[in-house]
Amino acid sequence: QEVTAGLTKLIDLDLQPDVRLNLLAQRKKRDGISVNSLLVAGAISVLGQPLGIGQGHNPTCQSARALSLWAQHAHGYLLELLISAARDGTVEIPFEGEMLRSHQLTKDHPSEVDLDLDPVSVVLVPHLDVIYGGMMRRVAFRPDDGHKWVNPAFYGRWVPNGFATALSSLAQRVVADHDDFVRRFFATHHPLYNDGHAMMYPNPVGICVTTSHGAYLGPHAITIQRITEDPTGRLRVYFFNPNNEGRQNWGRGVEPAIDGHGELEGESSLPFGDFAARLYAFHYNPYEEGDAYAVPATEVQAIEEAAKSTWGRAFSWIKSTP
Repeated sequence: QEVTAGLTKLIDLDLQPDVRLNLLAQRKKRDGISVNSLLVAGAISVLGQPLGIGQGHNPTCQSARALSLWAQHAHGYLLELLISAARDGTVEIPFEGEMLRSHQLTKDHPSEVDLDLDPVSVVLVPHLDVIYGGMMRRVAFRPDDGHKWVNPAFYGRWVPNGFATALSSLAQRVVADHDDFVRRFFATHHPLYNDGHAMMYPNPVGICVTTSHGAYLGPHAITIQRITEDPTGRLRVYFFNPNNEGRQNWGRGVEPAIDGHGELEGESSLPFGDFAARLYAFHYNPYEEGDAYAVPATEVQAIEEAAKSTWGRAFSWIKSTP
């Protein structure tokens, strides 16, 4: 019902002038297709291929994975945001008792429109970017990573409030208690150690992106879609990477696969340990956590050594507990 109602509204929606111009700019020729038809087609495409959304040339990985998550689990909400952005020129998302409105935030922090994206992203991403940025500015001076509060508020109830990070300071490049971080990831995501709690929804996580030589490039937002054994019985993490290229060489023998290991359309995958070695932040349900100390020390050490030998070379490593 919500999809029917949303798509029906898009057919005759009175679009903002800038929305019309941006959508028409995507057309290589005047082929008689209306702007509203472009938007309807874009919405159907995103709903049908939620792992086909890309971030384009802008650092909008957070917004891209938001569209992907909503396209999978909140069809009506996604269409509601799209209608608001296209017709009213604004998007509203509450954050800690305050309603953030994109048209107000854009005045001080404008977001550029990347036209080399799907129609839904062209319309929505500029609004989502300024709201995400507005949330992050409001938590900038808190002692913990701001994503701890921002992600559940921005993406919605599908994101658990438990949050773990290996970095005590991303800006100062300090890694703290990495072994505890790895153990917690096993205890909340590895089926042998998390008391059998399977993932229900995609999990927005942060990885440290590296070159083909393993050198640190920066943080990147991706989404864990599922964790399961591949056809050979090896446990793999299947994830959505919104940068449009899921086969990157991350160095030191780590190369995500996009097929041949049970991947679904649009997924990338890595063996569990290789993925954990590039992870720096994730969400989890604190009531669904297994025994972190049951994880073999050899596995934890191997993952930490892999991290230190790649992106970790750009960071200082400390251990706060004996």
